[in-house]
Amino acid sequence: MFHKGATAVMASVSSGYFVAVKGEGIFHFCLEDGWKKLFQIKSNIHVMTYIGPYIFAAGDKGIIIRSADQGKSWTISKFPTNAAVWAVTGCSGGFVCAHGKHCLYLSDDFGVTWHVAKPFSRLKEPPVIRSLCLHGQTLYIGTRIHMNHGGIWAFDLMSGSVRHVNRESHRMTASMLMYQEGWLISAKGSIKGKRGAVTVQNVWTGEELSISNGPAGREKSFLDVSEDDGIIYVTSSQDEDGFSRIYQADLEARELKWFDTIRGHGWRVANRKENFFCAGLYECKFVRPYEAAELAH
Repeated sequence: MFHKGATAVMASVSSGYFVAVKGEGIFHFCLEDGWKKLFQIKSNIHVMTYIGPYIFAAGDKGIIIRSADQGKSWTISKFPTNAAVWAVTGCSGGFVCAHGKHCLYLSDDFGVTWHVAKPFSRLKEPPVIRSLCLHGQTLYIGTRIHMNHGGIWAFDLMSGSVRHVNRESHRMTASMLMYQEGWLISAKGSIKGKRGAVTVQNVWTGEELSISNGPAGREKSFLDVSEDDGIIYVTSSQDEDGFSRIYQADLEARELKWFDTIRGHGWRVANRKENFFCAGLYECKFVRPYEAAELAH
């Protein structure tokens, strides 16, 4: 347990985790060396991800930073938006996509130059973008709560066409990832009521897997989803007592298993197989389940 509030985390390709500490900047954490500060920035960072050889991070008021040397040095720029950037996605060929409130920022050269796309230009009341997931030439766009146009949209990067693939009128789609052969896993949540859910939908066939929330049925919102080597973790928003939970999603059993608890919102989670690091509102938590089980015995 580390008493630092953090807003984003990602696993390093070598060892440890990159962590965005609230109001301070980017750090690297590993058990061997502890915490090491890499880059100071006061803006809150909401997402970090690898795209090709680069680390991209983005956050408040369109801020975006990039590192080509595993966090040793960073370049900083800004999109022309006051919206918080919650998602960045891309591929090793150089394509990168981030978002504003209603628009997309696209790059074909790892973020050197950008152009704008407006997938919701035909809608009178467009939804606010909250999450992104790239699969081939299709960009899946998750929205904040919107009565008429909320849910998940599929944006064809070649044709520019967009279609509604999952409708939600009372829940946001906070985070998404693609798992195996076309299964889109989404963390969803609401503002009022305990309507949080983790959904799994096949983007090719439209088939949906029913995931039993079990003890997770009381969650208002799920905020993030992470997968490595077939191990999937999801995090929740804080409850009335100020605590959120980390669950392991067992798709074979079609259920969420309560794994751990953290104080404040569980903003982000990243894992290496069973080991995970959760970036929470008031604290961070690194867990190695097998070691914990061995110590208990």
